[in-house]
Amino acid sequence: GWGGTVVGLSSINGMDASENETTTLRQFEKNRWYRIRLKVADGKIQAWIDDEQVVDFTIGDNTISIRPEVELSRPFGIASWNTTSALRNIRVVKDGPEN
Repeated sequence: GWGGTVVGLSSINGMDASENETTTLRQFEKNRWYRIRLKVADGKIQAWIDDEQVVDFTIGDNTISIRPEVELSRPFGIASWNTTSALRNIRVVKDGPEN
């Protein structure tokens, strides 16, 4: 999320999650765990919160980048802004016929 309720990708063509085509708004409850899933494959970025798909983006000719303030999280990271977050049960799986 960006700004508390915004869900989407930061950044697409220099536009963060609050201003690009992946923008959606969602309320998040305090003290509740959410299952987040991200898939990057076949020229697409897809994301789910619990079982709801919230991003289904075809990369195509678009430029995918990150905001400067999260540069330290590269090459792989999870960031939150102006809030407290916790992570558990993180798995990274290579996509392929065996998965």
